[in-house]
Order: sequence, then C-alpha cells, then structure tokens
Amino acid sequence: MEKLDSFNPRTGGLIGSVVTTEPEEIPGIVEQSRAAFNRWSATGHEERRRHLKAFKRVLLDNMDRLAEMLHEETGKDRADACVGDVNPAISLVDYYSRKAEKLLQPRRAATRPMIMTRGWTEYHPRGVVAVIPAYNFPLLLTLVSVVPALAAGCSVILKPSELTPLTGQLIGDLFHEAGIPADLVQVIQGGAATGAALVGADVDLVVFTGSPGTGRKVAQEAVGKLTPTILELGGKDAMIVLEDADVIHAARGAVWGSTLNAGQVCISVERVYVVEAVAQPFLEEMERAMDEVTAGTNDRRDIGAIIDPQQMEILNSHVADALSKGATLRRGGHEVTSTSGSFYAPTMLTDVDHSMKVMTEETFGPVVAVMQVPDEETAIHLANDSRYGLHGSVWSKDKRRAAAVASRLHTGTVAINDHMINLYVPALPFGGVKDSGYGVEAGPEGIRSFCYTQSFTSPRWMSTSRLLLGGRWNPRRFGPRYWRNFARLLYRW
Repeated sequence: MEKLDSFNPRTGGLIGSVVTTEPEEIPGIVEQSRAAFNRWSATGHEERRRHLKAFKRVLLDNMDRLAEMLHEETGKDRADACVGDVNPAISLVDYYSRKAEKLLQPRRAATRPMIMTRGWTEYHPRGVVAVIPAYNFPLLLTLVSVVPALAAGCSVILKPSELTPLTGQLIGDLFHEAGIPADLVQVIQGGAATGAALVGADVDLVVFTGSPGTGRKVAQEAVGKLTPTILELGGKDAMIVLEDADVIHAARGAVWGSTLNAGQVCISVERVYVVEAVAQPFLEEMERAMDEVTAGTNDRRDIGAIIDPQQMEILNSHVADALSKGATLRRGGHEVTSTSGSFYAPTMLTDVDHSMKVMTEETFGPVVAVMQVPDEETAIHLANDSRYGLHGSVWSKDKRRAAAVASRLHTGTVAINDHMINLYVPALPFGGVKDSGYGVEAGPEGIRSFCYTQSFTSPRWMSTSRLLLGGRWNPRRFGPRYWRNFARLLYRW
C-alpha cells in the first residue's frame, strides 16, 4: 500500500502518513456512498439535525486538537487556526443544524394566469457528493461543503488536499465519533490521480476549491458525464480606499488582510487602489503596520508559513516581475532563510500598474501591491479590470457612498470597512464570478446547491378545473380573437 506523507511547513519535519486510495477503488467507494445516501435521504430533518448537533458538540470538545493539527499541517498560529478555521466551522454547523429544515421547506409559487391551479417547488437531495477542498483552510473549506450536503440529505466522499491529509482524516474520525452513519462521510486520500478518478466516477455533484487551471480540468471531466459542479477558484481581491476613509483603520486592514495565514487566503487583499488625496498618510501607516508582522519568528507577530513550497516560485516571480517593470519595494520581497521551514517575508510594493503580474495574477502569499489613483471612478475601473471576481472591499466613512461603490464591483462578495469577514458569516452565500468560479456555498443558496428542484401543479377545485380546462385543452373552440382579448385583459397594466 502506498502512503502519503504530511510535512510541517514550519519545520519541514514529517508529521505522519496516511494510506492512499487507488483510483480503481473509487467505484466501490461510490457504490457504498450510494447505499448510504439511500438510507440517509429517507430520514427526516429532525434526525439529520440530531446528528449535526452531535457533530457540533464533538467539534467543541476537540477544538484544541483541531487547532493543533492545523498548526502542524498548515503552519498557522494556533490562535489564527481557532479564529479563521475552527470557530467559523462550528458556526457553520450550528447554522445548518438550526436552519436546514426551514431553508428546504416547499416553496409556494404564484400561478397567474393559471389562477385555478396551485403551484409549489420542493427541494430533494442530489445524491453522492464529491468534495475536494483546498489546503489553506482545510477544516472550514471542507465543512462549508460537507455540512450543508449532509443537512440536505446527501452522502459525501471527501478527498482532502494531499498537503493536509491528516486534517482530512481527523475530520472523518470526528464525524464517526459523533455517530454519523457508516459510509455517509467517507475520506479518501491521494493526489491528482485520485481526485481525477473521483470526479470521473458516478457521483451526482462535485465541489472543488483550488486554482482556475485545475478547476477547468475538473469542469471538463465533469461535463462529459453532465455532473453538476460548484467551483471556487481563487481571486485577486481589490481594496478601494476613498479619500474620506479612516486612513489608520484602512491601512491596518490592508496589512492584516494581506498577511493573514501568510496571504494564503482566497479572499486576501492582493491589490490596493488608494485615492491620491490620502495616499501618503495611508502608505506611511501601512509601513508602520507592516513592521509589526514577521515570518518565521514563531511568536505573536508571525504570519505563518507557506504551506506549499512550490508557491515560493510564484511569489518570487511576481515580485521580480514587478521590480523589473518599475515597482518600488517598500517592505519584504524575499524568502526567510533563517529557519528550516518555508516562510516569505511580509511584502509591500508601490508604483505598480496592470502590466505587472502582481496586479493581474493570483499571488497567494503575503504580498500586497498599492496603486495610487486620482479618484473613485478610476479605482472602480481598475478593480474590475481583472479576470477574477471573488471578493473585494471598499473603505469610506460614508456608508451610503461605500455601499454604492461596492455594488459596482464585479465580485461575488464585498466587505465595507473590513475584509474577508463574508467568509465567516454562514448565513451569507459565498461564491465568485469570472475566473473565480461559479456556484455558491453557505447561506440559503448554499444548502440548495446540494438539491435539485421539483415543481408541482394541482387544480385548486376539481369541479371548476374541469369547466376551464375545456377551453385550454381545446383553444380552437373559442378562436384566436377570444385569446387575444384574454391576454390584453391580463397584461394591459
């Protein structure tokens, strides 16, 4: 049996290993999941709620264990692991355990002009769901798919990232500890071949979080079998700082939003457009805030490690490309070589433009580029000048103005005077547009993504229905003039 090793990005040391799942095993696993789905989908909401509440209690009892695993496997600080991964994951479970039944209630529909007919829509679970999350938030990004899938009545096959297999295995163990029925949540392990085999198997929905390149391969494989997909494919988030913003608050938000988890957040701040009127004080405050964070020091200032060592090549190339085209390096811009782990210094670039990769391609590291703009309109135009559309933020003391600007951003989510908060509000749908993917997770729309809709009609009163159907079933009986007048009467106003 082949094994998949997991390494600590802070130290480079081996943490542990898991047994990989061979691609030829996938059909049997899907068959087991199908049987589990047939049993689980037949249960009512109350039974599912009971299991989800039990799982929530297990998560609460194992918070330290989860934070420690995330610390070891992703290199993030334990407190960051709690605030950014564990706590919002528990909040998500709590939300769906309380709201799932209401969110999936049959929905009545207006039936005009067929006023003698009732109409309604029901939500039914799709079936076997394949979940392939990213490595940067391996708990939250897993549960944001698995939990609503279970609440909707689906079964799940989870393939964790090959960089965080132990976290994935722990999640599976905690589900089973909570009494989730056997085979309802199955964890398989492996790399690209295992993931491809899962996407190409007889599953009913694929949820993938990762890069646009891999996302396209997933979509191409799935479309051959007409398998629906939900894709969250990263971003190049823009932060707009208007001239009436709280400069200190915005600058510190820019540093926090660009360096949290060493910038390995799909909705981290990667580019800032600041109006020239406040650019100088904003940059000065950013530099002060940037000096308060470090990489590789293993203290409270430490932003964490680079989880995937191959990402270093992208970080170095983006910074080098910017500098070669005239950018100014204000802070950082280099790997931290004084430790045995994988770290990149918090980095700040100015004098940038859209000819540079750092302004157009996802960097996915602690690198933020700041561009001065003359006004609000220019900032909006440049923020939208991107093939990505996941998240963005607008900073202004005028809430109405900020909301108006936010609504003009071509992104799935926007925060005002904050950043990344949207991902941690379980009642809000989360998803992107353009190359950031399609479909949503979380919120009412999130759980309905794991269902197909079935619409119904029924006569309100059978006796009246028979009388009226005579005309609709045989329209020639009344002639075209009658039906033209009928339409004019209904739709004139």
